[in-house]
Amino acid sequence: MEFSRIKILALTTMYMVFSYVMAAEQGGYSSIKTDAAALLSFKKMIQNDPNGVLSDWQLKKDPCNWYGITCNLGRVTALDLAQSNLVGQVSFSPFSSLDMLTALNLSANSFAINSTTSLLQLPYGLKQLELSFSGLVGHVPESFFAKCPNLVYVNLAFNNLTGFLPENVMLHIDNLQYLDLSYNNITGSISYLKIESCNSLLHLDWSENQITGSLPASFSNCTNLRELILPDNSLSGEIPPLFGELTSLQRLDLSHNHLTGWIPSELGNSCNSLSELKLSNNNITGSIPTSFSSCNLLQVLDLSNNNLTGPFPDSILRNLGSLETLLLRSNKISGAFPASISFCKKLRVIDFSSNMLSGIIPPDICPGASSLEELRAPDNSLFGPIPPQLSQCSQLKTIDFSINYLNGTIPAELGNLENLEQLIAWYNSLEGNIPAELGKCKKLKNLILNNNHLSGRIPTELFNSVNLEWISLTSNALSGEIPREFGYLTRLAVLQLANNSLSGQIPKELANCSSLVWLDLNSNQLSGEIPPRLGRQNGSKALSGILSGNTLVFVRNVGNSCRGVGGLLEFSGIRPERLLQVPSLRSCDFTRLYSGPVLSLFTRYQTLEYLDLSYNQLRGKIPDEFGEMIALQVLVLSHNQLSGEIPESLGQLKNLGVFDASHNRLQGHIPDSFSNLSFLVQIDLSNNELTGRIPSRGQLSTLPASQYANNPGLCGVPLSECQYNDNQQPATNPSGDGQKGGRRGAATSWANSIVMGILISIATVCILIVWAIAMRARRREAEGVKMLNSLQATHAATTWKIEKEKEPLSINVATFQRQLRKLKFSQLIEATNGFSAASMIGSGGFGEVFKATLKDGSSVAIKKTHKIKLPG
Repeated sequence: MEFSRIKILALTTMYMVFSYVMAAEQGGYSSIKTDAAALLSFKKMIQNDPNGVLSDWQLKKDPCNWYGITCNLGRVTALDLAQSNLVGQVSFSPFSSLDMLTALNLSANSFAINSTTSLLQLPYGLKQLELSFSGLVGHVPESFFAKCPNLVYVNLAFNNLTGFLPENVMLHIDNLQYLDLSYNNITGSISYLKIESCNSLLHLDWSENQITGSLPASFSNCTNLRELILPDNSLSGEIPPLFGELTSLQRLDLSHNHLTGWIPSELGNSCNSLSELKLSNNNITGSIPTSFSSCNLLQVLDLSNNNLTGPFPDSILRNLGSLETLLLRSNKISGAFPASISFCKKLRVIDFSSNMLSGIIPPDICPGASSLEELRAPDNSLFGPIPPQLSQCSQLKTIDFSINYLNGTIPAELGNLENLEQLIAWYNSLEGNIPAELGKCKKLKNLILNNNHLSGRIPTELFNSVNLEWISLTSNALSGEIPREFGYLTRLAVLQLANNSLSGQIPKELANCSSLVWLDLNSNQLSGEIPPRLGRQNGSKALSGILSGNTLVFVRNVGNSCRGVGGLLEFSGIRPERLLQVPSLRSCDFTRLYSGPVLSLFTRYQTLEYLDLSYNQLRGKIPDEFGEMIALQVLVLSHNQLSGEIPESLGQLKNLGVFDASHNRLQGHIPDSFSNLSFLVQIDLSNNELTGRIPSRGQLSTLPASQYANNPGLCGVPLSECQYNDNQQPATNPSGDGQKGGRRGAATSWANSIVMGILISIATVCILIVWAIAMRARRREAEGVKMLNSLQATHAATTWKIEKEKEPLSINVATFQRQLRKLKFSQLIEATNGFSAASMIGSGGFGEVFKATLKDGSSVAIKKTHKIKLPG
């Protein structure tokens, strides 16, 4: 024991002597004092230290007691200033004299560091370098690892490293175990990257860059590599079969690239250790190799969004006892749904969305896959019933079989799934009643069963599931009344019951649905008056997390091929082009206006945004309270028996884009407040009993006459001009004495002659003036057309077809500083830089808003509506 201590002391002494000799050879003697001087030089570069972490860096104090400093044998060996909120433009030149420094951590600060020079100023003996989120800018120098050959751990992630990786940068990594260059802007090809002696390398992460070229086969020299992570780049070519020699590989992630070719069967050779394989979002073809059956440690297999073909090898799953996640969506996998899933006891997620699977859903999936939480297979060719045995997978949260050919009834046994959150099976041929037993699923959030053949009443037991957020039962054969128990669902955001045979009144209890933003009851047999309060009220507290896990697509109908404005679809895992292939959707003229995880307005406002009550038998007045729904974008009340006047309060709906109250019995004037609805894309008031002048301000007069047709007492642009002033009735023939009338007629005739002569003289002068102005205007218009053509060629992104106009359009524009004035369309094109993306300041479901800076310096917002089949 004593001998060991003496040996250690001798080695330590020799190391210190060697260090002093090396320092002497470099022309100076390094000590704790020189270390302190170097650190104080670094401190001078710090411009802001809000937390005062460097306040104790003073000469009068022992540097080994300074914040972030670690010493060993009286020398600085580690510097850790991570997450100190330091600010400054720094370099690493002071650190070059810290010859005992082995660990440097400056991550999560607001530095500006030139990586091209600073990385070459680090001390020779450095082993651990942590610079993530540190403000590195520039290239990775070719001699970086040659200058610091002792590096074991290097993390340069989340910076702004640019340029390409030099061909020889990886030649001196004999000791390197961990290298992270992820989330930078590194470009260029790595095809010719030289990697020779890399037996120590365990972790390599270059994700989220712009790296191109093919995968270098030299990666296979890193035989002890455990994690190779290269997603979200622009890599191309095939996966090298030599990757099969990486027998220690545990994680391989090449997703979100441009890889082609087949998955090499040699990868099965690395399956003794592989736990995660991600090849999603590439252009990989061919079939899934059967060699994967040896991957008995595999937990995650993600091959989504490729062009894989052929049946899924049923034999693979029999040996994958550790598999937890199987993602194969958006491929061309055919054949039967693999029944061997029942062998995967730990499997939690199955996703076969958007493939070509056929046959029935195997009834014996459960209870074999007892850990199953998500079962997704929408957009396939599955038929037959939904197996009631699915209820034996007690952990199931999501069942999605949308766009298939399933028939039969919905199994009542699904009510035993206490964890079920989503039951999605829209566009199938399901029939029968909605099982009342679903009310036992207390955690149920989404019940989306539209476009089936379901019948009967909506069961009141369903409302025991008080967490429901989205109920879509559109286009079925449901009957009976709308249950007033809907008022219990305070988290309900979307309710779609359109195109059924529902009768009775709209329950006033819907006013209790404090999260409701989307209500569609069109094309039913509803009667009675419209409740004054529907859904979410102004000022109500928004609940968090509603619809957070959904992928929404709003399919808007255009034209008259289908009733209603459109519909909201749950489209998770389904290819967008399927909208054109679903027969019931294809029969409508539609445009997909929105797709995304969540509509942002769902949480921004506190009232309904979409309300469609058309094609019913509703009567009475339009409630004045509708004017309080400040977020309302779509209000459709057409084809009912509504009467009374249009409420003036509707003019407060600043976000309203569609208002359709046609085919009713509405009376009175169009409210002047409608002139304030600047976002209106479509208004239809035809086939009513409206009277009076159409308001000339705003957009109402720019809409086609068909939107006001069949209102006998309505006049003004775009209809025929009114024959009386706004405050007068049409003139009637006065009665009086005939003799007085004769004298008055003679006097009038004489006066008319004088007036006529004056008018003719004035008209002659006016004609000459107008002719002169017209000639001048033609010259300007010619110049404008020339400029338009120039702009059209320069800004190809604009969608305005200005070359077809006979003359430049003019638009009335009002700014906040000036009164209404007229601008030519060419001036707007110029002011918005051809309606370029740089001028866009916002977009919504019905149009885009651009900022236009006019020549006098004033700015206006210009709304460019989406293209629909309506003029104006």
